Amino acid sequence: MSTNRRQAIQEALLPVYAGPGLWGEGDEGRPLPAGLERGSDPHLAYLTLVYTLSGGRDPAQLWAAARQSWAADPALFDPDILARARPADLVDRLRAYGLSRKPKSEATVWQRIGQALLMRAGGSVRRLLAGHDHDAGRLLAMLARSKTTFPVLSGPQTAPRWLYGLATAGDQPIRGAAGLPVPVSPAAARALYNLSLAGRTVPAELFGPLDALGRRGCAQHAPDQLRCPVAGACPVAHFCRYGGAA
Repeated sequence: MSTNRRQAIQEALLPVYAGPGLWGEGDEGRPLPAGLERGSDPHLAYLTLVYTLSGGRDPAQLWAAARQSWAADPALFDPDILARARPADLVDRLRAYGLSRKPKSEATVWQRIGQALLMRAGGSVRRLLAGHDHDAGRLLAMLARSKTTFPVLSGPQTAPRWLYGLATAGDQPIRGAAGLPVPVSPAAARALYNLSLAGRTVPAELFGPLDALGRRGCAQHAPDQLRCPVAGACPVAHFCRYGGAA
């Protein structure tokens, strides 16, 4: 598959995903909860903690639940408070608005990430980033060495998505975040197949658009259909094996 074709698909998807153009879905992590300043330490801690729960989740549901949880219980996102909390005391609070789907195990991870931020950077994500010169490669290497300290957040799919999320939704100057390789999700793999693209990883900047495309668009195509029923609304239909006329 030519590099030019891959680039054309990326250039078609990214601007649409930046708005609500993929069947009403864009970057769900971008909208700010009320009362948070973009790029502030409370905002970056919020992003960091929510990314620990993001694997396999529908972003629209997850981030809506996160915004509700922040509005009702901002202390749930404070690393200084979390470092001194008992995971068992977080279970009902994480479950209140559907933020957590595995309350006991995710409460433990949530508490440990808050503790890690306090231990490694005084609770400041900005300080953590600055300590690694805002370099995505160095930050990824740090996470790879710190799997026990940063459980889940250091995972091969979550880590690069978190760094890219901090760069975009958090407005942080992290060099190289957009190109970090991310293992594809089942939905993104479906989209890649339909677009006749190979690969088990995609750049971090393309993961969200492909995942949304696979979940919201490609999922509507039945195996026995010659043409995708939503091809007319798909920004990359002319690249898709099911985007032509029946």
